[in-house]
Amino acid sequence: MSHIPVRVLVTGFGAFKEITVNPSFEIVKRLPPSLADVEIIAHPEPTDAVYHKLLEVSPRLIQQHNPTIVLHIGLAVERDYFAGEQSAPRDGYHEYPDMERKVISKLDVKKIWGKKSAENISSSFDLESVVEVWKQNLTSRSDNKARGKREPKSSQQHQPPDVRFSDDVGTWVCGLVYYSSLVEFSKGSGGQRNVVFLHVPPLAGDSELEMGKEVVLCLIMALVESLQ
Repeated sequence: MSHIPVRVLVTGFGAFKEITVNPSFEIVKRLPPSLADVEIIAHPEPTDAVYHKLLEVSPRLIQQHNPTIVLHIGLAVERDYFAGEQSAPRDGYHEYPDMERKVISKLDVKKIWGKKSAENISSSFDLESVVEVWKQNLTSRSDNKARGKREPKSSQQHQPPDVRFSDDVGTWVCGLVYYSSLVEFSKGSGGQRNVVFLHVPPLAGDSELEMGKEVVLCLIMALVESLQ
């Protein structure tokens, strides 16, 4: 790798609906400032589940930090696994109001993105390949912890977390922030879209959130490796 560190911008969402503590932001708060040759810019404030704020904050953060990679993290309450999402849709945000009971109408879409904007935008990362490296990273960390505690490799406690490829980010705030960042990132990078959205399952307590942090760090390592 170059001696110039890779800069990874990471964001997480705040409270919404019945979720008073959002694990996505709790994980972001726990991230270290760096890994080897990787600077981690953990945005210190939770992202609001409000459409118009997302349309403002995502471009602003990308312009401010000029990251090499952007990683947005959000909660998927119905899932029991971690999922890296491949792409984001432009449309559909008129169906589900945000936390201010506002929507993005079809007319709004044309005003914001333009009539010729893409209906769906994919990350430049091949996430199916990234997920395989992500799994390997997690298995290595899990095995190292088991050896450190002199426990058998098969110990259930050290089975790596369930991480998967997905292409179903949805048409609520997760999808909108992903689409917005994909558009913004491509403007200053010659069309590259080094942006990923990670859905995390419900997590509670220090041990689960620490596990979530390890999952995110292993994903960051896999994303950085894919750039080499």
